[in-house]
Amino acid sequence: MIRRSVRSCARTRSAPSTTGSTSSSPACEDSSPVTSASRRARAAQIALRTVSALPARVGSRRYLLVGVLLPAVLVIPALAGCAASDAPDGTSAAPAPSVTAGPRLPAVQNATDLTRKPLSAAGSGTPPSMLVTNDLVTGRGASASATSTVVIQYSGVLWRNGKEFDTTWGSGQTATFPLDSTIAGFGRGIDGMRVGGRRQIVIPPDLGYGPAGGQPPTILADDTLVFVVDLLAVQGGGGGGATVQP
Repeated sequence: MIRRSVRSCARTRSAPSTTGSTSSSPACEDSSPVTSASRRARAAQIALRTVSALPARVGSRRYLLVGVLLPAVLVIPALAGCAASDAPDGTSAAPAPSVTAGPRLPAVQNATDLTRKPLSAAGSGTPPSMLVTNDLVTGRGASASATSTVVIQYSGVLWRNGKEFDTTWGSGQTATFPLDSTIAGFGRGIDGMRVGGRRQIVIPPDLGYGPAGGQPPTILADDTLVFVVDLLAVQGGGGGGATVQP
């Protein structure tokens, strides 16, 4: 919004002259370009009426008008510059766009070396409230569904302290089971994964063992679980059978 300049002009009285008369003069000039332009325009109108009443020999109306209007014309660029400088800068006042970062997942050692056991660190801060998956290695083979029977290698740790509660790596054996027989977050986390891939899966309590905790007893009530799973094979559609807890 263009700000108006405040007219602050006082008239002062000069010292008495030698003739005993006094004169007054403006102590300041009107700093408003709008007021100055209006005053010059009014002066031009008065000059026009005055010149039209003069005899032709007194002077040329054209030259007299030029002398009056030229200062007013010169004020217009200054007025435009004042408006530009006083206008608020919309770009500088705009707030910076906010960036919402996703959850910071635990670091994984040996993350891309499928010949070595992945080692997950503890989580940092508040764990995510939703299922989160992160492909450490993207597979190129068959894709698993939430009801597939799969052959996998995996390890699982607790978000809160990074303590391992289960793994297939120590025994040198793989695990084979239908995904619809596991805790919900495990099956959903592997859904869409391709053979040859390695995926990190963070499972919130409501898709894990919830308030009851799990087996082994190191899984406490409302623990968040972190798995790293290698998908070795997909054997087919889903099946029932006994529940397998990874």
